[in-house]
Amino acid sequence: MDKLDYDVKKVVEFLGGGIDESIVFNLIGIFVKSVEDEFPALEAAVSKDDRPQIHKVGHKLKGSSANLGFESFRKLCEDLEQHARHDKDFDYAGTFEKLVKEKELIENWYNAEKSKYGM
Repeated sequence: MDKLDYDVKKVVEFLGGGIDESIVFNLIGIFVKSVEDEFPALEAAVSKDDRPQIHKVGHKLKGSSANLGFESFRKLCEDLEQHARHDKDFDYAGTFEKLVKEKELIENWYNAEKSKYGM
């Protein structure tokens, strides 16, 4: 998949409506920045097989991505989080690589949509 299938209007509906799309888009911008800030820690944890840290960061990213409707990203975070939480052997590196690709799709979508929201 080369392009993210995402609709801010659906997120507004998911959040109960009555919220301006630009507010949701600003929240997405905060999410994109947060992911950028958290990714080095997650990458380091995966490379060291530091399962408590994988669980911690995976949980944080799972929650924020779920709130904004980034379902594929959320699912990958959940996979990392749950396997690390239960100290199970798992393809942490492979799942992290898939997460990197999802992160890039979200960033590319966000950057392409900025002009619609006056950014």
